[in-house]
Amino acid sequence: MKLSKIIPARRKTVEFLWCKKDFYEMGQGFRDARKMLKRKIASCWWCNRKFIDGEMMALACAKNEGNKILCQECATKLLKTKKGNQWKKH
Repeated sequence: MKLSKIIPARRKTVEFLWCKKDFYEMGQGFRDARKMLKRKIASCWWCNRKFIDGEMMALACAKNEGNKILCQECATKLLKTKKGNQWKKH
């Protein structure tokens, strides 16, 4: 599984080992659990779209980068790819 996107003059491709589409619901409970950590998650790691309360988040493990929180749209695109295929964002 991989995600790919163009960054100003290059393409960024990240390989993922696994993805759990329905990981956790964004809400005050999630924010409270993360408030003591450096990285407070408020948006999708891939597309940077902000999460709204009640929205289900996905968890995926990026190879060599660790776990990342994704929105449902990015998780769906990721899960549609197979090893050797790439999702290209233009």
